[in-house]
This record gives sequence, C-alpha cells and structure tokens, in this order.
Amino acid sequence: MKIIWFVNFAILIAFMKVFEIPSMIPVFVDELHISYAQAGIFMTAYTIVRCLASLPAGSVTDKWGAVPVIMICLFCTGVIGILATFGSNYHLLLLLRVLVSVGIAIIFIAAVDAIPKYMPPEHVGKGIGYINGSLNLGIALALFMTPILADSLGWRWTARLYSVSFLVLFLFFLPLLKSIPGINKADDDASLNTDSISIAELLGNLPVMLLAIAAFIIFVELYGVLTWVPVFLAEVYRFSPTEIGTSATMFGIAAIPASIITGLLCTNLNRTIWLCVSGGILACTGILVLLSTSHMSLMLTVLTITVIAWGHTQVVVTIMSIASLIVPSHSSGKTLGLIFTFGYGGSILPTYLGGYLLEKTGNHNISFIIFAASAFLSIVAMLAVSRILHKHPPSHFKLKIS
Repeated sequence: MKIIWFVNFAILIAFMKVFEIPSMIPVFVDELHISYAQAGIFMTAYTIVRCLASLPAGSVTDKWGAVPVIMICLFCTGVIGILATFGSNYHLLLLLRVLVSVGIAIIFIAAVDAIPKYMPPEHVGKGIGYINGSLNLGIALALFMTPILADSLGWRWTARLYSVSFLVLFLFFLPLLKSIPGINKADDDASLNTDSISIAELLGNLPVMLLAIAAFIIFVELYGVLTWVPVFLAEVYRFSPTEIGTSATMFGIAAIPASIITGLLCTNLNRTIWLCVSGGILACTGILVLLSTSHMSLMLTVLTITVIAWGHTQVVVTIMSIASLIVPSHSSGKTLGLIFTFGYGGSILPTYLGGYLLEKTGNHNISFIIFAASAFLSIVAMLAVSRILHKHPPSHFKLKIS
C-alpha cells in the first residue's frame, strides 16, 4: 500500500534530520564557540517540542488524516531546515531548530497513527515494527554518515542535504493526496459511532497512563545514549570519526531487525511483556559494559551498542504496539500523542543532563548510570500494565491475553 511506503519514508528522513546533531556536537562547540551543554540543547529543543506537540499532533491527525498532515510538514520542515544552515547566531539557529522539531514531531505522530487507521488489527504490531525499523534506519544512516560528511563538507552542507530530502519526498508523493485510501473499518459498528475519546478520559485510563510512564522512563535511556555515546566514543575511547560512525550507527542498524521481529512477535500480551522485560535488561547491561572500561576494540564496541539498541527497541515497540490497540482506531492519534508526550518529557532530561554532568564532573559516569537505571525501571511499569490488562482488558484491546 502506497500510504505505508509513504509514512515509512517520511519517518526515515525525519529521524535522519533529528540525529544529525549528536555527531556534530563537537563541531558546534568549536565553530559556534558554545559549551557542550548549549550544543546539547539542539537535541533538547527537539525533545521539548516532541513533549509539547505530540498530543496536539495526535488530535490534528485524528481530524485531518495522516497524509495531508505529513505533506504539509514535509514542505515546511524542508524549507526551515535549509534556512537553519545559514548564519552563526546561536539563538537564531536554536529557534529554527525548534521549528524544524515541530514539523518532525507532527510527522512522527501522524505516521505512527496511520498504522492502526489503515492496517487491520492483526497486522498492527507488524506495521509498528516497520515504522520503528524505518525510524532506526534513519538513525543509523545519520549516525554513520554525519561524522563523515561533516568532516569533509562541514556541518552546514550536511544539514542542507538532509533538509532537501524532505522536499524531494514531498514532490515524489504529492500525487498521493488525490488517492488517499479509506480508514480501517475493522472496529465494530458501535465503536465507530461513538464519540472520540476525550483527553480527560485518557488521563483517567490506568493502562494508558502506565504506558505513558513507561515511555517516560525508557526515553531517558534511549535519548541519553543516542545523544552522548558518540561524544563518549570520541573523548573516552578516542575513536576516529569513521570509528564513531561505524559504532554509533549500530543504534539504528541493530534496531531495524529488532523492530520487525518484536512487531511480529507482539501477538499476545504474555509474549509482549516478556519482550519488554528482556529488552530492559539488555539495554541496562550494555550501557554498564560500555562504561566499565576506558577503551574497547571497535568490534566489541559495535557488539555492545547492538545489545543496547536491541534492548531498548524491544521496550519501545511493545509500548507502541499496546498503545495502538488499547483504544478504538479513531482515537489512536490522541492516545499515541499522550504517551509520546510523556516519552519525550523523559527525553528532555538526558539530552541536557549529559552535557551538564560532563562539564561538572569531567566524565560520563553519573549520566550513563542514570541511563542504565532508567532502562531497568521501565520494566516495572510494563509489568504493571500487563497485570492490569490481564485482569481488566479494555473492550478494544486487540492483543490476545494468553
């Protein structure tokens, strides 16, 4: 289906744009004469915007549909992203980064919301796996290509290349607006005729709120390692730009099969929770291994990052899968928006804290221990979700409880 290809390509280039930042933090510090904490705010800006914009984005997508919303955001984000490569005023560049982040935040929620709206319930887990796979392919490409491109072309032309891809995708899929497929009709007639679930009702829904808390916790780890591991590899392991790119790209590459496999396995609640528990343990262990030495061979570093990426990917995909199926499809946008509001609330902390603690302590120890602890604690929230859904499954919950 064309719409599934479209949303996956949109997610891919959106996250290439997001993760152009981590590998260029040392370049920003040198060229813009700013601190590591200020450079980290370029990522913090994105996470704050995602926190604030996810819920409104879900409401907009429920009302206007995924394709038109993504199209508008592709065009606006591409233009603003190009403008954000000119000048050296830190505050102006930060403002433009905020605007780019708004567009990406809306693209993400709209793309994820397209899965329960346009795919039958039995394939939603698989669709979420594809979305998360595309997301991580974008991360992998950005983390691999950015240090190499920035070293040869400079950060400005690297960022321009990523921004132009938004405009290319917009033009290529523009005809899709004339043939938008119908929304999934798998929900029963009664649910389709009900009013959309309100924000207040979602806030009072205990499984939804526990999923939101789990997202908050795991995103501390997720965005902590994605933002600061490239810096850690450069300053502690003394890796070259190519070695950093090779290592850090595994955050994306390893997460691609992890996303797809986890999505395919999310067929019943017991299996889904087991995937979440094992994922949290893997991510926690991998971070502690990375921190345990002042140098590691490239091969072992790649293996360790693969374990971390596989672990937190299992947690994120299970959260997304359950969230997409816990309410009727006509309200899935708001539900996902609320959960990712909490998730990106959690991601605000590590993107800034990593730089702040690095400046204050001169090492990454405390921040990386926090990241590891958050991966482990996400397990607790997901076990609570499992217990509640086993006892009181919502009428629209479509994962088998067996």
